[in-house]
Amino acid sequence: MQRFYILTIGLVILGVLGFTAAAIGANTTSLPCGDGFYDPSKQSCCQGQVYDGLRWGMCKDSCYNMEKQVCCNGVPFNGTRCLPTCGDSFYNPTNQSCCQGEPKDGLLWGVCGGVCYDLTCETCCNNQIYPGSGWQKCGDSCYNVNNQSCCLGEVYDGKGYTKCGDSCYNPKTESCCKGRVIEGKVECVY
Repeated sequence: MQRFYILTIGLVILGVLGFTAAAIGANTTSLPCGDGFYDPSKQSCCQGQVYDGLRWGMCKDSCYNMEKQVCCNGVPFNGTRCLPTCGDSFYNPTNQSCCQGEPKDGLLWGVCGGVCYDLTCETCCNNQIYPGSGWQKCGDSCYNVNNQSCCLGEVYDGKGYTKCGDSCYNPKTESCCKGRVIEGKVECVY
């Protein structure tokens, strides 16, 4: 009878130990997170939310995946390095510029009259932005050297206008004789 008693106690102890081990093992594979549970061997808990993967962390007030993102100035950012800031945003200096606190696509941006402009397709002249290239100042305005002329501070449509006395003329259609513009192509008699 004593043997039966010892055997019964032994089985009860083994049963309790087995149940306790199972309960302990169950608790280590399932931890509370918010309203649910997560498996810490393959999941993360961040701000009461369960995320797949082991490398989730806090970036200011947001959760982020530390395997795919970096925390830059309190903002999660995709990639492996922080990019420079431009105003309240990030920009990539390999293919963007920062102009007046605003990221711009392309590397060649300037400021003209307090406004950003693209140096590859615009020109700044006299604090004004003009389309294309070839704009230059002429008096108080600007002209396009590709199809206009500047003579005595005035802009003329067409190329080649030249000074004649106190005025300008187009040598293709006019003549300059003794400081006076004459219509047509004529020879001056001196």
